[in-house]
Amino acid sequence: MMRRLVGVRLGAVVRTTALMAMLCACASNMERADRLVRDGDRLGALEIWRATPSTNPAYADARRRISVVEAEFEQQVTRYKQRARYFEERGQLAESILDYRLALKLQPDDASTLEHVQRMARTLSERKAALRETYHEAFGSRDLATARDLQAELRRLDAFDPSLETQDRQLQEALRVELTRRLDTGRRHFMSGQAVAAQRAFSEVLEIDPENESALGYLSYIATLRRESERTGGKVAIFDPSLVIFATDAEIRAEGFYQNAVAAERAGDPFAGIRHDERALRANPAHEGAAHHLDLLRLRLWDDVEVLIDDGRRAFREEDLQLALDLWRRALLIDPENERAEAYVDRAERQLENLERLRSEPEDD
Repeated sequence: MMRRLVGVRLGAVVRTTALMAMLCACASNMERADRLVRDGDRLGALEIWRATPSTNPAYADARRRISVVEAEFEQQVTRYKQRARYFEERGQLAESILDYRLALKLQPDDASTLEHVQRMARTLSERKAALRETYHEAFGSRDLATARDLQAELRRLDAFDPSLETQDRQLQEALRVELTRRLDTGRRHFMSGQAVAAQRAFSEVLEIDPENESALGYLSYIATLRRESERTGGKVAIFDPSLVIFATDAEIRAEGFYQNAVAAERAGDPFAGIRHDERALRANPAHEGAAHHLDLLRLRLWDDVEVLIDDGRRAFREEDLQLALDLWRRALLIDPENERAEAYVDRAERQLENLERLRSEPEDD
């Protein structure tokens, strides 16, 4: 009888000890999962919760947490895919691939997305190889205008390629030297009253830098002097330097920005026009043409502000944060003091910052 009693008690002790051990292990696992969540590793926490057996007292809590995190992941996957499509449509393939891969990290069983990413990666590699070869040919022959365009295309395709840094430095230095030479030549001719020679030199600047505000500014001054000379019956090719109202470099650049603004409007991009007008006024706040042109553009687009805000809200609801941000920033170009657009931009930027946390550590190929 005594032996049976002792056996029963020992069995109870063993069961209690086992139960306590299981509870401790469970608590330890749940605490470890909580730490992973605090550290931002929700995937790691998810693995722990999913491994919790149904006999575990914490099973119900683990399932609840799995449901919450999976819902968050679903929303993040949608955002990553929307952003990936945004970059893909603009030919920014490396950035698009990165966002697709981040979506795959959260949903690794998405076979169609994986296949799409693999096709994009092959396309990216082929395009980069062809462009790089053409770039080296253009740079080697000192065709800097073509080299600049090719480098811009390479940058658009793959903003993360470290090999482009060296190309950038080489190209920018070559462009700087050549632009300086052509601008200096143009300025010398301008200051000596040689209108045709100055015009030719500044036009050569635009061959390698089509939006160069200094060259455009000087060309605008030359055009004004030509009109004045023709009006008074003077020579078109030569003007008296003493008659030139010497402008500061900032005033000349402001005139160039203004010319870019007018050209952008004519090309059907009033938002680029607004940006150029703003640059003109930062360079020279007294530039009447830029101020007037800016007012006209904003007045013409004023009715679009609410449409842009609403379109941005629709894109935001569809988790297309990048497109929403573009639309709201356009609204702010028209109405810089629009508080609704400012608030929406701030909100979208914060959410994009959250998405960037994973992008800071891109996946290996």
